[in-house]
Amino acid sequence: MRKRTRVVLGLVTAVALAAPVAVAGVHLTHRRDEDGYLAYLKEYGDPHSDAPVPVLPPAADLLAEGDAACDWMREQPYALWRTAPRYHFIAVYERYLQRVSGRPPRWGTGLPDINMVVAGAWAYLCPADWELRQPRRRPFAPEPD
Repeated sequence: MRKRTRVVLGLVTAVALAAPVAVAGVHLTHRRDEDGYLAYLKEYGDPHSDAPVPVLPPAADLLAEGDAACDWMREQPYALWRTAPRYHFIAVYERYLQRVSGRPPRWGTGLPDINMVVAGAWAYLCPADWELRQPRRRPFAPEPD
């Protein structure tokens, strides 16, 4: 009986530790990249032009706006294996933009466009948070057509 109890306790412990280890692994492999974020905004901050943004606002303002988008992302539920449309990137992105609509960015009007700031923030400032919140295909489920 004691050996069985130890085996069960060992399995329970392994399962309990698997989630935190997986989350830590995602954070280690998806690091924050402020330089990449600023370069992204310089290159793609104007969605209506193929030219780079001539002059970016102060980096502190851009980072603060991006961090606000990341803070909001962290408040969202994990999708895990829920595949409803509300968990997909476009739906999450649109919910955030609705939340900040009517509020000008910290630098006022002008470039970079807030849409690009949000996309860049989630890709470069908090990529692990988005990675952990995007829907996953159910294990062992058949491939979609």
